[in-house]
Amino acid sequence: MDENTFATLYSYAPILLMVLLFYLLLYRPQKKQQKKQMDMLSRLKKGTKVVTRGGIMGVVDSVKENTVMIEVAKGVVIEVAKPMIGTDYETKDEVEKQQQEAVEKYKAEKEAEEAAKK
Repeated sequence: MDENTFATLYSYAPILLMVLLFYLLLYRPQKKQQKKQMDMLSRLKKGTKVVTRGGIMGVVDSVKENTVMIEVAKGVVIEVAKPMIGTDYETKDEVEKQQQEAVEKYKAEKEAEEAAKK
């Protein structure tokens, strides 16, 4: 390679660096977030607690192909487009209950293993 080739490659370095930074800082995280959102939407089922992008909180009553029926108050059901579901959530009490159930299940399995050894 001669001197002109190196000079040409060197002049393209800032552009290549900007493209790499664009990919790492913008495109890749956005795709990751998009995949996470699609996974959450595919897991929606009756009883899932959700928050819409507009801030409405409720419980999923039924899931259709493109929409979700959300119960926002006793007897009040609204229909929301799936892409407008922001997040699903669990209350602190629900998380603690799930943790307690997991601990009890683990203890029961250990007791069963010990009983089987005797």
